[in-house]
Amino acid sequence: MAHREATRYGLAEYLTDLKSALDGLTPVELYWQPSPNSNHIAWLVWHMARVEDSWYNGYIGGNETVWVTGDYPTRFRLIANGNGARDSAEDVAGFPKLAMADILEYFDAVRVKTLEVLESLTPDDLSQPRHLSQPRQRDRPDRPTVGWVMGHVLIEQGQHLGQVAYLRGMLRGLNG
Repeated sequence: MAHREATRYGLAEYLTDLKSALDGLTPVELYWQPSPNSNHIAWLVWHMARVEDSWYNGYIGGNETVWVTGDYPTRFRLIANGNGARDSAEDVAGFPKLAMADILEYFDAVRVKTLEVLESLTPDDLSQPRHLSQPRQRDRPDRPTVGWVMGHVLIEQGQHLGQVAYLRGMLRGLNG
């Protein structure tokens, strides 16, 4: 199995499972926080889309992100360079009340561009770093390789999908 096919499977699985976890949730449930220091589902979904967009379209692809080209900062009333990575509890609580359909529209647009970037990658690209304009974080190398980023995105998205599913379970119970 080639790197593209394996990655495509992972990308498809977490977005499909995410949409399933969101199915039927009300706006109140999407913005419910179990404590003032917790994320809510709407913020998590937006952050997941921003993570994929930043890593694949910005870092790996070297392109403007869909966030910027689609004018989502204006549409969502959020800062242009924000992706949630260092958001405070106040930032999460102040996240604008967006329709989940709008957040998922952005995520779907990101996915189209992500798959274009993925299709352009050769096996030789996987061991290559890209230009990093962000400060180093403790959990990643200074100049992550394309292969490292591809794995990291799947892990991070899986963690956030688990958070969304857990919050849904808190709201709806085991079979909700």
